[in-house]
Amino acid sequence: MTNRHDLEIFVDRLFANQRKTKEVVDLKNEVLSNLEARVTDYMENGIAYQSAISLAIENMEDIESLIDDNQKIYSYRFRHDLLQSALIYSMLAWIATIPARFLPNGIWVNTFLLCLAALTGAAYLSMSRHLKRYEKQTAVINAGKLNQWSKWAWWLWSIFIVVISMYTFVIQYGSDLWFGRELSVDGPYSFYVTVMRYVIPMTSVIIPLLVQKAYKLTFQLEVNEP
Repeated sequence: MTNRHDLEIFVDRLFANQRKTKEVVDLKNEVLSNLEARVTDYMENGIAYQSAISLAIENMEDIESLIDDNQKIYSYRFRHDLLQSALIYSMLAWIATIPARFLPNGIWVNTFLLCLAALTGAAYLSMSRHLKRYEKQTAVINAGKLNQWSKWAWWLWSIFIVVISMYTFVIQYGSDLWFGRELSVDGPYSFYVTVMRYVIPMTSVIIPLLVQKAYKLTFQLEVNEP
């Protein structure tokens, strides 16, 4: 007889990052039942309990290939809510970079963010005017791909921040390190310039945040058909 608790823990972990749709819940129960049947069968053939569990898990099919990631969502509301988030993120980034306008690249970044906020704001207001008319508009979207894009966006952004921060540090303090001099910041203005050099690239966090938001919206705006 199998210990269902052990298999339940494994299956719960296996489906931890999956959507809780009816199809996924049914598939989860089916996977658990199949594992129990396999473990029982192996044990009846003289294989020890732990070995039977390991063997059943090794031979199970990849669940990613069994899950349909296509999801029906309210598409107009999806674009509307995503634009709203883009507006909020760009406004916050614009406010955060106002102190950077004392630097040449700070002026460029702050102006770009202001233009981005203005454009997304105009698009958001335009879509809001027609929201009631088109809010039931639907489309099918691949939530699984959005999830993968979200993870990649965060990985690429993290790598970008590490590389650009190291580059900035080497440009600023490379000669001091080379000649063994003490690292120092000469006064408040020098400190301000140093901080801004690291803060300005951080505003690019808008990109992974938006991709992640798009993925979360697929859950919030899913069409629940009877």
